[in-house]
Amino acid sequence: MEAPPAHVFIVEDDLLLASALSAQVEMLGYRIAGMANTAEDAVRGVLQSQPQVVIMDLRLTGWATGLDAARSIRRDSEVPIIFYTAHGNDNALQQEVATMGNAQLLQKPAQEQTLLAALSGVLRWARR
Repeated sequence: MEAPPAHVFIVEDDLLLASALSAQVEMLGYRIAGMANTAEDAVRGVLQSQPQVVIMDLRLTGWATGLDAARSIRRDSEVPIIFYTAHGNDNALQQEVATMGNAQLLQKPAQEQTLLAALSGVLRWARR
């Protein structure tokens, strides 16, 4: 019996990018658990919907970043987080994500195969 599709929560402050990413995720066979454009809404939405994975932009509308939201989420949940950013070459950021556990960086914009590999990779790790 095949497992049901994983639910993905998308955090992106650019509405056009959020819509495109949502469509891309659904075309890959996943379901959208919810979407947010601020760190506050991301934390609340992720903790309420309990998705299997979060795709998180680093720069968000409002006072906090995607890293701030991820730290808050991690206080209550071990959900895998894929940081989706145009700034993936930042060494300090790479180190921060590496210490978070079951998190990874994905460079914007991601090709379909790269996104699929990232999603299946973090989900495989989470099921162990």
